[in-house]
Parts: sequence; structure tokens; C-alpha cells
Amino acid sequence: MSKVPPNCYICNKNYADSVDRLHYCICDIAICDKCINSVKKSGNNWICPKCKNVNDVEKSMLFRIK
Repeated sequence: MSKVPPNCYICNKNYADSVDRLHYCICDIAICDKCINSVKKSGNNWICPKCKNVNDVEKSMLFRIK
């Protein structure tokens, strides 16, 4: 299976109908809202399993609630 968006890099589930549930990294991968806990560094940050970049949980979402 593909590991590029809209598929989750970890579970490979396709999120084409719900891209708002994905967290994106600059290296062109996405992590779903269920798998994000497995890569969280703290409550506010997660580490990309592909490039090891530290990303903000809220800011890495495509759509942000204000």
C-alpha cells in the first residue's frame, strides 16, 4: 500500500474522504488522528517516523480550529 497522503504512514488506512483527520509533515507523509499518539514526543509535539522532524500537533493539521 501507499504511504503517501491521503494514506496514514503508520496504519496505511486511506483518509481521502477525511483529510482533516491527518497530521502532515514537510517530508510528504501524513499520520492519522489515531496513530498520532504513537509518535507524540509531548502533548504538543510529534516526531515524524520518516524524517525525524519535530512537528506541532495542532499546526501540522490541514484545517485548524480556532
